[in-house]
Amino acid sequence: MAYMQDREFTNYVHEHLAVPQIYSQMDWVVQENNDLNERLRINIDMNNAVDYMAVNAQRRIVTIQERFREAKYSNYTDFTIRYMRPENIHEDRRMSEFFKLDSNYFIYGTIDTSKSNYRNARRFLKYAVLNLVRLKERIDDGTIIIDENLSGRTCRQEGNKMRCPVNNNTDHSSNFVPFDIIILSRVAPEVIEYQEGFIPTN
Repeated sequence: MAYMQDREFTNYVHEHLAVPQIYSQMDWVVQENNDLNERLRINIDMNNAVDYMAVNAQRRIVTIQERFREAKYSNYTDFTIRYMRPENIHEDRRMSEFFKLDSNYFIYGTIDTSKSNYRNARRFLKYAVLNLVRLKERIDDGTIIIDENLSGRTCRQEGNKMRCPVNNNTDHSSNFVPFDIIILSRVAPEVIEYQEGFIPTN
């Protein structure tokens, strides 16, 4: 049930805020496949971390994963990706979103209302479009380091590198990696395709 409630929230924000405010900014046209039934949509999301396909200005298909947060998270400067579900009784489901990111882009946004009041949301307080291909390249070349033993809940800049912890969710259902967008803008700006509200402007 929690999954379906999250999908209802995400679907609403996608349709009413993300498409007109973010997809239009990126010049992306969403490709709706009405032939895909709900079970197949869930399977693609859970196994490939792909929420939507769109056509960009060059008429190429891009794949997108989305994550939206309520207003109380607006002070955070990072975006988060689920990492592991160590308590899951199914061993093949313990590796979470991070290990199956097939999307080209990740949209992370904070809306202007609470999650319980999402139908009254009118805008994003902040959002970012992250290039996942470049993010994975920077992880592979050591620019971004995921450190499961790092103390603290936020990333640290170490010279021209960013070291990120693995944090537990409060319900212990999973853990996640935060990627600080301000630090990213200094050590790997190519990961940030577009953003509003995360990086202060002078």
